[in-house]
Amino acid sequence: MRILLMMIVLVALACGDDDMPTAPTPTPEPDPAEKLIGTWKYTGNDFDTKLAANVRNYLIGEGHTASEVDKAVSGALGELDLALARTFNFRSDGTVIVDSEPPYRYQVSGNRIIITTSDGETLFLGGGETLSGEYAVTDTALTLHFPVAPLLATVVPEDEEEAELMRTIYMGIEVLTMYFSRQ
Repeated sequence: MRILLMMIVLVALACGDDDMPTAPTPTPEPDPAEKLIGTWKYTGNDFDTKLAANVRNYLIGEGHTASEVDKAVSGALGELDLALARTFNFRSDGTVIVDSEPPYRYQVSGNRIIITTSDGETLFLGGGETLSGEYAVTDTALTLHFPVAPLLATVVPEDEEEAELMRTIYMGIEVLTMYFSRQ
């Protein structure tokens, strides 16, 4: 009798309501690399003020007057802004066009980005043929973070004085952060 009762219960359970609601399938987050595709215009950085202060201190330490230094630093900041004022067009084929220059290659993995020249040219900010760092992207904003140490390692100074100047200019700056807005 117990066996018969257990079989009835099992059959009843097996024939239960098949229309029970199921949990909704969560929508996966879009790949951040997909958000990267498009055109981005440079809007600023977090390091120009520190670079200017480092250059100012170095030049004053070399015996230049404050007025000479301030004029030189002001001009240098203007040139830096012009050098950084770039538009990046990240394409789905793994290339990025910076202004109208030949295409660079880029790869992303998680929040890491590597940008490489295809012709052996030096990338901006004194970097070598490759820039590697982190990125953060939303629908409207892109932030690139490049550590300074690898950039300095790519600079091959003519002499120790030039190497010291480069270390002094980037002193106290561990990461160069640049901001872009979607166009």
